[in-house]
Amino acid sequence: MWGRAVKRARGPAYPHGMRIFGERQRSVALVVVVMVVLEAAAGFIYLAVYDFDFVALGADPTALHARGAAVATLLRWGLLIDLLGYLALAPVALFLRRRFSAAGSDTGGRPWVVDLVAFGGLGWVVAGSIGATLFASVGPPLIQASAAGGETAISARVAYAALANAVVVGLWGTLEWLLLGVWLIGVGWLVRGEGRAFAWLDAVTGVGSLAYGLRTGLTGRPPVDLTSPLDLITFGAFGLFFVWAIWLALRLWRGR
Repeated sequence: MWGRAVKRARGPAYPHGMRIFGERQRSVALVVVVMVVLEAAAGFIYLAVYDFDFVALGADPTALHARGAAVATLLRWGLLIDLLGYLALAPVALFLRRRFSAAGSDTGGRPWVVDLVAFGGLGWVVAGSIGATLFASVGPPLIQASAAGGETAISARVAYAALANAVVVGLWGTLEWLLLGVWLIGVGWLVRGEGRAFAWLDAVTGVGSLAYGLRTGLTGRPPVDLTSPLDLITFGAFGLFFVWAIWLALRLWRGR
């Protein structure tokens, strides 16, 4: 069905005669690249907080690290960079929504599809940035309080675990990936007339994102320890998303 839709769209791609990637949009392409760089940097810093110990991170990504106060500032900087990475996607989502509407993208007679797709992209931005802001604001002080010892140390550890679980599992692991899946699948559907491989990668990444969000929400555990084939598949959405984002930047830069 997807293939037939692509074939039908190879003529006049859109009723208004304008293509989504019909002209160079280098400023938007640069924003996509900035988003990728910021998110990669944030991920690197987050791993550095755990001394790049994937076993410890996979065992419990919400646990308070043994280094305590030594990583509090590092964690804060990583989360602030993560916040900027999330926010960088907002203008991209809005730009694509405007292009879809202006081009008269084929929505099967349902114009609200464009708004639903934009909602998914912007929802990912909001959910992710709220999580990063909360974690950056509350996490480091709890780490320092725990490292200081005394009567408040145990309470600080409990509060940190609750905060990390709410952000890592709730906002980041469940909500944002479900919303991202909606956006990716929707964008892939709406650009299917301008490249089958690009649209399929978009759709596959979106399905992986939905699977990641559903799996995390149903189990209460993000698939970081990679103990099963399903974990590998859902965690692979991370890599595919960055591959797709780089491809998107290239298409926007080249205008085709």
